[in-house]
Amino acid sequence: MAERIPRDQSLSRVYGAGALFSAGYGNVGSSIYYALGVTAAFALGLTPLAFLIAGVIFVCTAATYAEATVMYPEAGGSSSFARHAFNEVVSFVAAWGQMLNYTITVAISAYFVPHYLAVFWPALGHSPGDVIGGAFLIICLAWLNIRGGQESAKLNIILAVADLATQIILVGIGIFLVLDPDILVSNVHLGVAPSWPDFALGIAVGMIAYTGIETISNMSEEARDAAKSVPQGVALVVVAVMALYLLIPIVALSAMPVFQDAAGNYVTELGTTFADDPILGIVENLGLGQSLTDILRVYVGVLAAVILIIATNAGLIGVSRLSYSMGQYRQLPEVVRQIHLTYRTPYIAIISSPYSRSSP
Repeated sequence: MAERIPRDQSLSRVYGAGALFSAGYGNVGSSIYYALGVTAAFALGLTPLAFLIAGVIFVCTAATYAEATVMYPEAGGSSSFARHAFNEVVSFVAAWGQMLNYTITVAISAYFVPHYLAVFWPALGHSPGDVIGGAFLIICLAWLNIRGGQESAKLNIILAVADLATQIILVGIGIFLVLDPDILVSNVHLGVAPSWPDFALGIAVGMIAYTGIETISNMSEEARDAAKSVPQGVALVVVAVMALYLLIPIVALSAMPVFQDAAGNYVTELGTTFADDPILGIVENLGLGQSLTDILRVYVGVLAAVILIIATNAGLIGVSRLSYSMGQYRQLPEVVRQIHLTYRTPYIAIISSPYSRSSP
C-alpha cells in the first residue's frame, strides 16, 4: 500500500448532512431524465417493478458506501476503499474508472443545461451556443468551488430542494389527473410485453438511474462529524430517490399506456416518442389545456436545467476531490493536492479537472 504524502493543510470540514444529500441527489436524481424512457422501452408496463428491483440493489450499494465511508472518511470513495481492502494497483484502476464516471457526468450535464434553457433563448439549443453555455457553466461552478465548499453547498441545497419540490408537485398533479390502476394492470402481458429477457435488460438499464451515490464518499473528508452526517446524507438520498423513482414511472405509464403498433409490437410513447425527454412526455399527456401545457413545458425545461446544474456541480466536486486523493497517494502529480491558503479548497484539482478531463 502506498504511503500517503504528509500535508501541512487539510480540507475545510464544512459539509453537513444537507450538503451531502444535495450533492448525492444531484448526481443520482438527474439520471431519471434519460434513464426512464430507455428503461420503459424494454420493461414496458413492468417499468415501475424494474425500478423497484434496481432500487433494492441501490439500497444495498448505498448502505455499503455509508459503512465504508464512516470507516474511512477520506476523499477518494471507491478508490480509497479498494486501497484498504486490496492494494494500490486495484485502487489506481478503481480511481480511473471513477474518474471516467465523473468526466461523463460533468460533460453531459453541462452540455445539456443550455439545451433545456433554449426555451428562453433558442440559440442555446444548438452549436455553438450549447458548447459555449456548457463551458461557461463549468467555469462558473469551478470558481464557486474554489471560493469554498460552503458556497457550493448552499447552491446545491437550494437547487436540490427546488428540484425535489417541483418533482413532487408534478407527481401529485399526475396522480390526481391520470393515475389509473386499471391501465397499469392492462399494460402488463407477462412473458410477452415485456418478454422476460427484455424485463431483465430493463432492470439492468434501470440501474443507470441510481448511479452517483459515491459523490458523498468523495466529500466525506470535508464533512462535519462524518460518522453522523454521511449516513444521514445517504439515507436522505435513498428515501427521496426510491419514492420518486417508483411514483414517476407509475404516473408516466398511466399517461402513456402500452399499446400495439401497426407492426403488432407492444410499445409505449414513454419509450419511443419521449424516450429522450420522458418528463416532458408526462407533461404533454396530462390532458391539460394548451396554455397550461406550454407553461409546464417551460417549467420542465427549467426543472431539468436545475437538476443538471446540480449534477454538474456534484460531478465537479467528485472529480476534483478524487484528483486530490490521487495526488496524496502519488497516482497523480503531487501538485494537484495543493490547498488554497485562504479558502482551504483543492484549487489545483478543481481548475485542472474540468478542462483536462472533460469539456462539453
